[in-house]
Amino acid sequence: MRTRHFIITMMFATLPFCKVLADDIRYLVVNAKDGTTTSFALTDEPIVSCKAGKLEIVSKVTTFSLSLADVRNYAFSETLTGIAEVDKDRNLVMENGHIIIKGLPFGSTVSAYMQDGRQAKTFIADEKGTAVVDLSGLPKGIVILHSNKTNIKIINRE
Repeated sequence: MRTRHFIITMMFATLPFCKVLADDIRYLVVNAKDGTTTSFALTDEPIVSCKAGKLEIVSKVTTFSLSLADVRNYAFSETLTGIAEVDKDRNLVMENGHIIIKGLPFGSTVSAYMQDGRQAKTFIADEKGTAVVDLSGLPKGIVILHSNKTNIKIINRE
C-alpha cells in the first residue's frame, strides 16, 4: 500500500508542470474502480494530496476525496470526456443568477446534473419555449444542463 501511495503521490506531483510541458493538456481525469469519472480543469489549479490513504483534490470550484484503493487510474486529457457536443447556439442568456434557455419545444425538460452524474434538478420549458434555470437552487460547482440532446457546462458560483 505504501508503494502505491508513493507512486500516486509522485505522479500527481508532476501536475503543476503539465501546463509548461504541454499546452494542449487541459484536464486531470480520475477514474474510480466503480466506473465513475471525475475531471478537473487545470485552469482551476487543482491541488492534489494523499493523506491517510485518501486522494484529495481541491480546486477553485470543487473538492474531491477518494480512497486510494478505489482509484483505478488517472490521465491528463485535452478534452473533457462525457459530453459529445457543446451547444454553440446563442439562445442562452444569463440574468440575475438565472440562465434563460430559449427555443425549446413547449414542455421539454432541462435537467441539471452535477459533476458526479447526480441529477440535481429539472426545469420545464413554458409555452414560449423558454426554460429559466435558477442557479441559486443548484449546488456550487460544475453543472451540466441537458435538454434535447444539448449539453451546456457551467460553473455555478452562486
